[in-house]
Amino acid sequence: MPLSIDVRNVTRTYDDLQAVADVSFSLPAGRTLGLIGPNGAGKTTLLRMICTLVQPDYGDVLVEGFSVRNQPREVRRRLGFMPAEFGSPRGVSIAEYLEYFACLSGLSAAERTSRIRDVCELTELRGRESVVVNGLSTGNRQRLLLAKTLLHDPAVLVLDEPASGLDPRARNELRSIIRTLASLGKSVLISSHILPDIEDISDQIAIMEAGRLVLHGDLSSLQQAHVGQRRIARIKVAEADQERARELLLTLPFVVSCNLVDRALTVVYEAEDSSPLLTVLLQQKIRVSYFSENEVDLEQIFMNTTAGKVT
Repeated sequence: MPLSIDVRNVTRTYDDLQAVADVSFSLPAGRTLGLIGPNGAGKTTLLRMICTLVQPDYGDVLVEGFSVRNQPREVRRRLGFMPAEFGSPRGVSIAEYLEYFACLSGLSAAERTSRIRDVCELTELRGRESVVVNGLSTGNRQRLLLAKTLLHDPAVLVLDEPASGLDPRARNELRSIIRTLASLGKSVLISSHILPDIEDISDQIAIMEAGRLVLHGDLSSLQQAHVGQRRIARIKVAEADQERARELLLTLPFVVSCNLVDRALTVVYEAEDSSPLLTVLLQQKIRVSYFSENEVDLEQIFMNTTAGKVT
């Protein structure tokens, strides 16, 4: 299968900080890869190298066979980059915003009309072209940014935190759009901290930590490889009991970590039987209002693979 992105031993250093260290992986054409990692893992620097915005110190990236080092213009013709941050011009309509960037892409007048119509249809902005950009909701701003990214019809898409700040409905709609793009044959590299979204739409997963690639593969293969290793339980107790419950759980020899996440204790443990987790709490008269054990999901793979290191 031909490769859309082929990252070859790239390294990037800023002063004494090695932001990306000897990273290699590939993305076959028509597939979706989710890139995840802790803050400071080097993900954004890696994406910027793939998009020709930053030069690697060592190594290279090929996008549809073209080198980011030696053929950056050819790479940009084939790649669309959706950055994490959105510059919001004042007093400019959606149509005017897209027309401006379509002109920058070198599209003819006829091509601009056709492409703006197509990307508005795909991102569900059709009928809103007269709306002023700085008045858009966060969800519609992300739609517009994606529409801009698609104007020159790139074969490869790199999306940096596209669901940042979106509510659950908007995230669901964005996932649907990304699935549609994949069904049209686009190759998608998406970086996000929202692991359920990544798990839902990705064929492959790459995990970075402290500038290095620590895991890469098909999601189904990674899930199979992690069966029987560390498990995750979520436990809810009264707010007043959370710290005491956490300390008690950490006394168990098979508990690897216990952290408060979204008002629930997320417990990573190495045992087939989870009942001692409940027993130690109930013995101390801590009332448990919710308990669940996860099957092997992306969060569990992430927790098993990373140690919280940053560059």
